[in-house]
Amino acid sequence: MRTFHTGGVSTAESGVVRSKLEGTVEFGSKARVRPYRTPHGVNAQQSDVDFSLTIKPHGSGKPQKIEITNGSLLFVDDGQKIESDVTVATIAAGAVQKSVEKATKDVICDLAGQVSYDPTIQPREVTDRQGNITHKAQRLGRMWVLAGDVYNLPPNARPVVSSGGSVIEAQVLAEASQASEYGGAIRLREALGDSREVQIVTTAMTLRDFKLLGESTHAGEIWNLEAKDGTRYRLNTIPGSKIGNAEVVAELADDRFRTQTGGLVKFAPGLAIKKARSAKNGYEVNKGGTLLWIPQETHEINKDISLLMITDGQWIEAGTEVVKDIFSQTAGIVTVTQKNDILREIIVRGGGFHLCTEKKALERFQGDGVMVNPGEAIAKGISTDVMVFVQAVETPEGTGLLLRPVEEYTIPNEAQLPDLGHVKQPNGPHLGIKATQRLAFKDNELVKSVEGVELLRTQLILETFDTTPQMTVDVEAVPDKRAKTIERLQLVILESILVRRDTISDSSHGSTHTELQVEDGQSIKAGDVVATTQILCKQAGVAEMPEATEDEPVRRLIVERPEDTITINTSGVPVVTVGQRVVDGESLANGQLFDCCGEVEQVGDSSVTMRLGRPYMISPDSLLHVRDGDLVQRGDGLALLVFERQKTGDIVQGLPRIEELLEARRPRESSILCKKPGTVEIKQGEDDEFTTVTVIESDDAIAEYPILLGRNVMVSDSQQVNAGELLTDGPINPHELLECFFEDLRSRKPLMDAAQEAIAKLQHRLVTEVQNVYKSQGVSIHDKHIEVIVRQMTSKVRIEDAGDTTLLPGELIELRQVENTNQAMSITGGAPAEFTPVLLGITKASLNTDSFISAASFQETTRVLTEAAIEGKSDWLRGLKENVIIGRLIPAGTGFSGFEEELRAEAGPHPDILSEDPAGYRRMQNLRPDYTVDMPAAPAAKSTALLDDPSAADLEATRSRHGIEAEASNFAAFTRPGADTDLAEEQVLDPAAVEGLQEEGLLSDD
Repeated sequence: MRTFHTGGVSTAESGVVRSKLEGTVEFGSKARVRPYRTPHGVNAQQSDVDFSLTIKPHGSGKPQKIEITNGSLLFVDDGQKIESDVTVATIAAGAVQKSVEKATKDVICDLAGQVSYDPTIQPREVTDRQGNITHKAQRLGRMWVLAGDVYNLPPNARPVVSSGGSVIEAQVLAEASQASEYGGAIRLREALGDSREVQIVTTAMTLRDFKLLGESTHAGEIWNLEAKDGTRYRLNTIPGSKIGNAEVVAELADDRFRTQTGGLVKFAPGLAIKKARSAKNGYEVNKGGTLLWIPQETHEINKDISLLMITDGQWIEAGTEVVKDIFSQTAGIVTVTQKNDILREIIVRGGGFHLCTEKKALERFQGDGVMVNPGEAIAKGISTDVMVFVQAVETPEGTGLLLRPVEEYTIPNEAQLPDLGHVKQPNGPHLGIKATQRLAFKDNELVKSVEGVELLRTQLILETFDTTPQMTVDVEAVPDKRAKTIERLQLVILESILVRRDTISDSSHGSTHTELQVEDGQSIKAGDVVATTQILCKQAGVAEMPEATEDEPVRRLIVERPEDTITINTSGVPVVTVGQRVVDGESLANGQLFDCCGEVEQVGDSSVTMRLGRPYMISPDSLLHVRDGDLVQRGDGLALLVFERQKTGDIVQGLPRIEELLEARRPRESSILCKKPGTVEIKQGEDDEFTTVTVIESDDAIAEYPILLGRNVMVSDSQQVNAGELLTDGPINPHELLECFFEDLRSRKPLMDAAQEAIAKLQHRLVTEVQNVYKSQGVSIHDKHIEVIVRQMTSKVRIEDAGDTTLLPGELIELRQVENTNQAMSITGGAPAEFTPVLLGITKASLNTDSFISAASFQETTRVLTEAAIEGKSDWLRGLKENVIIGRLIPAGTGFSGFEEELRAEAGPHPDILSEDPAGYRRMQNLRPDYTVDMPAAPAAKSTALLDDPSAADLEATRSRHGIEAEASNFAAFTRPGADTDLAEEQVLDPAAVEGLQEEGLLSDD
C-alpha cells in the first residue's frame, strides 16, 4: 500500500548485477537489445533474447561472465570500458512477459524558442485513415528548444527585417495591413473596447419619393412614409434597426380596400394570383382585375338558444338586438345556425327581398346563389340596374329572392414602385426594393367577421444581391440633400473593419502601433488599405525567421537576445565542439561539468559560449506536433509520447477482483486461454494491427486463437504452452480455466482422475490469484484461510449423462457421492454416470450445501427450510458451520478425532480424505481436490489392542470428569478384549441396519 501511494517502484522480481573487475564489456554473438528508458529516467537497453555478457579484464585475470535473460536491462554498451563495482545489468526473474498497456502523454514546451531535432529521432511521415499526414519519431532521441524571443505575427503581416540582421528596441519587425474588400465611403465611429470600427458604405439606397415622418403614440413610435399624392406607407422597420433579404420594409396604409363587415370574395374573370403553399403572408397578385365583394355580417354566439331574440329567416333593420346585448349593424335577412340547443352563429345578409312563386327562377338561384349582371332579367317583374348576387331564401312571409349588393374593387396589374436613388460599388453586394400586391383571401372564400377586413395589401420588400449570409442591411434616417428639414429613408450595406489599437509590449506579440490610412467621408476603391499595424521589437538582438513557403506564410519570427546566450569560463581546455548540444552534468573541461543545457556556439581557449535551451526526450513512435526549425511559444504542445507501461493494480482495484474470483464471475475482457498443449506460432496481420496465435498440438492439430485489437500477446513464437496457459493479458475466467484443464486431462486419463486433477489445478490457481492481490501490497494471509473457501467452491459436479444410476442430468451433486455411485455401478455392471466438474461462487455454494442448517443461516432462510421440510432432509453435521450453530465440537483440531471412525470408513472413495497406506494417514505432496486440512498422523495398525490399559490415576480422572461413582463401575468397563480372548457371545449383524447404511452410502458392499 505504501508503495502504491508514494509512487515507488518495486524491484522484487529482478536482481542487480555489478562488475567485479575493471575491464571491457563484450556482448555475446546472439545479443539483441533495444533502447529503453527506466521509470527513474535512466537510459538503458533491454534484452530481447537470452545471451552471455563477458567483462574481460585489462590485464591478466579471469573474465567475469554474466548470463543475461530476456527482458533484462543493461546499463553498459558493447565495447565499453567500465570500472569495478559498476551496475552492469538488472536481471529479470525468468523470461515472463509482462502485461503492458499503451499510454500517451503530452510534452508541453515551457520555453519560447526554436525547435531543433537530434538526428537520432529520424522522423517519418505517416498517413492516418483520414488521410492526414503526421510525423512520428522512429528512434529514441531528444527534441531541443533553443531559447529566443518569439513574436506572433497578425494575419497578412509581412516581415520588414532580414533573417540574421540585428534589430534594436522599438524597431519595426513586421507590418500588417487591413484593406477594404469592396470599397465605398468611409465612416469612422469610435466604439467601446480595445478596437476601433471603420465602416465602409458599400451600397446605399434612398427612397427619394417619400418623406420620413415619425409620431409618438402610447404604443411607441410609429414611422410612416408619405408620398407627394398623400399616399402613406407604414414603416415595419424603424430607423436604427437591421433587416435581411425578403423582409417587408413598409406596407401601404390604404383604406380603399377595407370593407365594413365580413362577406364573400369573388374574383372577376382576369384576376389571377400566384400559386402559394400557404396563405400566411397572403396571395401575391399575378394579374390585376376586378375583385367582387358581397357583404355578409356573421356573429359567432355559442350561447344557449333561449337568448335568441329573433326568428330564423326574419327581416331585421340595422340596430336590431338579435341576441341579448348583441346588435345587428346592417339590415337584412337573418339565418340562425344552432346545434343541440346551442346557438352557434347568426348571419345577416343585406339586400332587397322579393317574394317569388316562379318555380323556374327559384331553382336557378337555389343554393349558394348566382351573380347577375346589370340589365339581366331575374324573374317575372324583377330586374336590376346594377350587379347583384341573387339567392333564393325561405322567410316567415314566404319563399322569395334576395338581391344582395356587390362591391367592386379594381386591382392594378402592378403596384407603383417609388423613385429610388442608388449608390453601389462594382463587383460588390447591392440591394433593391420590390413592390408586391397580396390578396388576403382566395376566390369564393367566406370571411366570417363582424368588423371590416383589408382585402389587398401593397408591400415594399427588400431584395439583396451577392451578399453573404452574415451581411445585414441597416435602416437609417438621413436628411434630404436639398431641404435639410425633410428626412428620407436610406438602406445601406456596410463593410465593417475592426482596427487594432496600439498595445504595450506583451509576452507573445510585442508592442504594436496602428495607423489609419483613411479619413471620414473619404471614398476608396476595392483593395485599398484602410489601416496598417506595425509590430515593434521589445528588446535588441538578432532577428531570425523560418523559411517562407507558398502554402504557409511567415506567422512567427524570433529575436535572439543577449540573455539567451551564456559564456562559461573554464579552468582548462574545453572538451566540447561548436554545434554540440550538452545537458547539465556533462563534461565541460577536465574536472568541470556543465550546470545548464544548450547548444555550443563558440569555443575559446578558456571559455565556452552557449545558447541556452531545453531538451525533451522523445520515445519511438511518438507523434511530433512541430517540425524541425519551427518556432514555439511557452505552453505549445511539442509531441505526444506513446509508450508502453506495465499494468499495475492496487488494493482498491484488487478487492473487486477478489470478489470476482470468489463469486466465480466471468470477467469482462478476460484473457484467452490455451485449450490444448502445443507449440506457439504467431502470425501478424497485413496492417500490423491484427494478430493470430496458432497452437500446433501434439497430434498435429492446429488451433487458431484470433487476438482482438489492443490485446497484448503474452507468449512468444515457438514457445511450448500447456493447457490453461495465458495467451493474452487480462483477468482469468475460472470457469474457462477449469474447462481447459478438464478437457485436456479427460483425453488422457479416466474420468474421475481427470476431474480430481483438474479441480486440484484450479484450486491452486484460485488461491494464487487471490494471494497475488494481497501480496502485491505486502498483506500476508495464510493459504489455509483461502483454501477452506476454495474447497467449498469446487465440491460439486454437474451430471451430463446419468447412465444406469438414479441421478438426473444437469443435477449438481458432490464429487464423492458420484464416485460412490459409480463404484457401485462398476460392481453391478451398470453404466456409470458421466459428469463435468463445475465451479460455484461462495454464495451459490453456500446455498447448495448438503447441510440445510448451514444454508438456512446464510441466505433465503424460508426457501431453504421449506425445501428441507418437504424433502425430509437429514443434516449429518459434517461441516464446520452447522456444528458451530448446534454448539458441538467442530470437525477440526481436537474435535476432529470424533470423526475418526467415519473417516476410516470413507477413506477409500472419499476425495476429501488423504490416501491410506499401512503407516496410517499422511498428507500427500499434491493435495487431493477438496482437501485443505492437515491430518494428524495415526499410529501404525497393530493386531493388539489400540489402547493400553488405563492406570489408576487415569481411571480416577475419567470417573470424576464423567461423574461416575467408583462403586458402580469396574475395571472391565475400560478394557478391550485381547486377540486371544473369546467373546462372551457371538456378534450378529442386523440386516436391516446394514441395508440402511448401504443406502446412505456409509457402508460399502465389501
